[in-house]
Amino acid sequence: MMDVQISELEIYKALFDLSQSLAGQSDLDTLCNALAESLRRVVSFDSLGVLLHDPTHNQLKSHAISAQRSKDPAEIVLPADGDHVGACVWREQTPMVVSPFDERLRAEEISREAISQGVQALALVPLSNGGRRLGILGFGFTEPLQPEEPALSFLQRVASEFAVAVDGYLTRCALRQERDRMQVLFEITNSLVSKLPEDELFSAISDQLSRVVAHDFAAVTLLDKNAGEVRLSALHSPAGLEFQPEETSTRPEGLPIGEALATGKPVVTSGIDCERFPSPIYRKYVDLGFRSACSIPFFGASGLRGALELARRRQEPFTNDEVDLLVQVAHQCAIAIENSVAYRQLSELKDKIAREKLYLEDEIRFDQNIGSMIGESPAFQTVLRSVQVVAPTDATVLIQGETGTGKELVARAIHDLSARSKRSFIKVNCAAIPATLLESELFGHEKGSFTGAYAQKIGRFELAHQGTLFLDEIGEIPLELQSKLLRVIQEQELERLGGNRTIRVDVRFVAATNRNLKQMVEEGKFRSDLYYRLHVFPLDVPPLRERMEDIPLLIRFFTQKHAKRMNRSVEEIPAAVMEALTRYEWPGNIRELQNVIERSVILSAGRVLQVAMPEVAAAATSSSRRRTDDGAERSRILRALEESGGKVAGTEGAAARLGLRRTTLQSRMKKFRIERQYR
Repeated sequence: MMDVQISELEIYKALFDLSQSLAGQSDLDTLCNALAESLRRVVSFDSLGVLLHDPTHNQLKSHAISAQRSKDPAEIVLPADGDHVGACVWREQTPMVVSPFDERLRAEEISREAISQGVQALALVPLSNGGRRLGILGFGFTEPLQPEEPALSFLQRVASEFAVAVDGYLTRCALRQERDRMQVLFEITNSLVSKLPEDELFSAISDQLSRVVAHDFAAVTLLDKNAGEVRLSALHSPAGLEFQPEETSTRPEGLPIGEALATGKPVVTSGIDCERFPSPIYRKYVDLGFRSACSIPFFGASGLRGALELARRRQEPFTNDEVDLLVQVAHQCAIAIENSVAYRQLSELKDKIAREKLYLEDEIRFDQNIGSMIGESPAFQTVLRSVQVVAPTDATVLIQGETGTGKELVARAIHDLSARSKRSFIKVNCAAIPATLLESELFGHEKGSFTGAYAQKIGRFELAHQGTLFLDEIGEIPLELQSKLLRVIQEQELERLGGNRTIRVDVRFVAATNRNLKQMVEEGKFRSDLYYRLHVFPLDVPPLRERMEDIPLLIRFFTQKHAKRMNRSVEEIPAAVMEALTRYEWPGNIRELQNVIERSVILSAGRVLQVAMPEVAAAATSSSRRRTDDGAERSRILRALEESGGKVAGTEGAAARLGLRRTTLQSRMKKFRIERQYR
């Protein structure tokens, strides 16, 4: 076996050369060849092989053989806890020589393979690096062998040196594997945020996962808690195998997924176990050739949601490392799967999920709004900014706008944001009070000043002392009263009707009108000096048609307000109704809108708002029908694109299949927001 004439120095030199030759080798085959070449100068052997321990399955597996062979060797797989010679060397960590092969040894797999290669004797040496047991290093001889103790000791020293290189190789493999898994997790994360449709998303995830976890099929199965069934949501074969299950929904009992859902833990199967899984679906799964499977339950916001399932045809079970990775992938996918389901529902049932949910709360407020004023449109935000600018001052404000635009709310906001907010806000609707009584209402009167004046009356100006007086519909004040009003505004003093005492007041004036005061001045219907006194800070409130973005907000606000007051349970506004209400002109502006919503809430018997305007209801029906037709046309275009392999033009393109011109199809794709890149 070993040249007995070789000196100890030469042995050390051989070991040193061995160390040098093993350094930097990148795989087991290269390591084996380097080892064999270095040893042949001192050891006369015919073949060399390495069996490494697989801790997952507790097996010894052949990984590399160096020899001149007439045929490729078969893979050797031995149980590490068996009673064969390999297991003995592994357990006892002592070398063993097999020569010759007796009848019992000839029956062992390792001996049968050696004999088939012409080997007559084996020397098996434990392969360990310190306390880390790696496997067995085996030497084959074509002649019977009776080695001396120094020869076995030398082989043990060789095995120790070789174990360091093998351990380094295994460490690099583990690091590469961990790197690959992290890369796959990263790429899966990128896929999850790519907004792909559900089927494309899962195919991308399965393809990426197959790089580190071999599988023939992958599926996502969702749990329907109400029906007590599981539904196949997505299926993909990285190898391109065709498989179409007959049932897309089934009871989970008697299936691996049933056990996974029941325990909330991964279930790994290997081989056929119809006793454990008696479901007929499992038998079909076996008949298709699947032998190993893994079911990983995943959880969503509402609890247990379904399972990620992988299967392969070979019987090799999924390892603990693979299961750990799949648990991470399932955790990543759980939320994305729920979102992808919502994406699919958006595409297929656009009208149903376009309904807007109302949450009836005590009060609706927006950070950018003031008080009860609702709106986010640029036109409305301009008004709010103007209010915030002028409110802290005591300047007179003239609010102009059509009827029903919310001028009083603007006036109240000016008061609330001013230093006078703790004082009174007094409102006078100049159009609602007869001209003969308006002067008394504004300035007050003394007892007996005119027929019917049975007591002294304090006017609105005095009531607004140190507060704000809001003169609504200022354009309706008679000309003869305008001069007196101008004096009070300028001088902040007044006299009651029938009185002779001057009363000083401290009042902030805010006026509002829906009329064109400048035109009235030109027509002689309004005093120019009063107009310019009021026109210190004009503020125009836009009509509803110029702030259409705010209509949905106002609809929600008024629905909540009136539903709560009437104790109604109105929770949904159909998208078609919302669209029709938004498109309506609203000549009466916010006041008309509020009245329509109040009337609609009264007439709504159920949870869905029933609009109380015939013209709006008809428009809503038409809009709903139009969206349904658009949805059907969008589906036809997508189907044609899929059938044509994404090609738009040409005789086999989607445009020809639909009977459309290429430019027409491209225009409709843009309309329906079909954003994928097609040729």
